[in-house]
Amino acid sequence: MTTVRLYGIPSSHPADAVEAALRLKGIPYKRRDYLPVIHKAFMRPRFGGATVPGLKVDGERMLGSRAIMRRLDEIQPEPPLLPSDPGDRARVEEAELWGHEVLQPLARRVLWATMRRNAKSMVTYIGDAKVYMPTAVLAPASPPTAWLAGKINKAGDEQVQSDLCELPGHLDRIDAWIGEGVLGDPDHANVADLQIGSSLRLVMTLGDIRPLTEGRPCAQLAERWFWPSPGHAPAGVLPAGWLPAAASEAPA
Repeated sequence: MTTVRLYGIPSSHPADAVEAALRLKGIPYKRRDYLPVIHKAFMRPRFGGATVPGLKVDGERMLGSRAIMRRLDEIQPEPPLLPSDPGDRARVEEAELWGHEVLQPLARRVLWATMRRNAKSMVTYIGDAKVYMPTAVLAPASPPTAWLAGKINKAGDEQVQSDLCELPGHLDRIDAWIGEGVLGDPDHANVADLQIGSSLRLVMTLGDIRPLTEGRPCAQLAERWFWPSPGHAPAGVLPAGWLPAAASEAPA
């Protein structure tokens, strides 16, 4: 490998999962982030799809965190991201698929519902990402970007209220997987650790959500394999009536 480039958007949880995999495997890479929503115009001609992450390895292009992490196991087998034992692998892949199909879009919807109500927080998620635009330009674009991204990701009020109602049960499921050893090995990450952990870490940047995770095993999973997020949204943004009791009763 001579050139590895990761393409995403700032604080994209699936892109962060792939970035963590690259670091764990010791593969040198460069990351390029596009701005949310307009990233679709750049990704489609490059990768044939409008989502992130995308990865270029020399002349090879691949799209999507699940496909990329499997290809990384082929390119650099050690340390493996999938167990060799068939039974263990099946359990890890079950958790990974759930993280991809259930938790990942939930985290995205809750994030954009929060940004729609507190667009000024969006700039904090850019952090040191190289988006090649000054903050003075990005800040005025935040409200319409949050509104449009919410529409694209179906982050309507009714859906997000349902997501928040279901979130404690999702956290219980993750904690159970950690207790069973499917997730949470402190010395070795698998694809499910990265897929689920990246989504958890994202929602934990939201002040309204973080109290739900405090003191739980899933919180340790969320913070184990990822760099600290630059982004933060304060508590009190989402309507209190939407929040499960543990979150709504927490001080702002």
